[in-house]
Amino acid sequence: MIDMRQVSVKEQQDWKIPPCISNWKNNRGYTIPLDKRLAADGRGLQGVHINENFAKLAEALYIADRKAREAVEMRVNLEKSKVKTIKEKKEQNLRDLAMKAREERAGIRREEPVAGADKDEGLLERDELRKDRAKDRQRERNIARAAPDKRNRLQREKDRDISEQIALGKPNPNAAGGSRETQFDQRLFNQSK
Repeated sequence: MIDMRQVSVKEQQDWKIPPCISNWKNNRGYTIPLDKRLAADGRGLQGVHINENFAKLAEALYIADRKAREAVEMRVNLEKSKVKTIKEKKEQNLRDLAMKAREERAGIRREEPVAGADKDEGLLERDELRKDRAKDRQRERNIARAAPDKRNRLQREKDRDISEQIALGKPNPNAAGGSRETQFDQRLFNQSK
């Protein structure tokens, strides 16, 4: 005899067979959840097994990569140090050449210090005089190189009397910097003419 009792909702869900899900075809364009797709593959039923040779290969590749990086870094450091030493030698050579050129231009001879011998006062005075003259020549060269018209103007103003400078409206270079009073040349006053 056939049993005709009512089927409960729980029993219906237990007996529900899900439709076949394909990862390649979806003719009707259904939205299929990921868990259903993965269940359809059957991958979840398989146990993951990694071959130990794969682990050995990965370790060997990692070690080889690390050693290669260290070798490249060492080569780069060696190259940098070589370039640095060459650059330092060139700079030192250029410094020496510049020093020689400055001394030759200034007319100073380099004397090696003699142990136990003192320079006399005259020699020191002459050296100071040489240095002062070299500085003056260097200043003149710089002014001439920078602006020739400025040099001519400086030379003219240097030879002018203070009264001429006051008449031209130039400030008195000898006066105190903070005074704003007009200064007059006393020779212009008390003239009987």
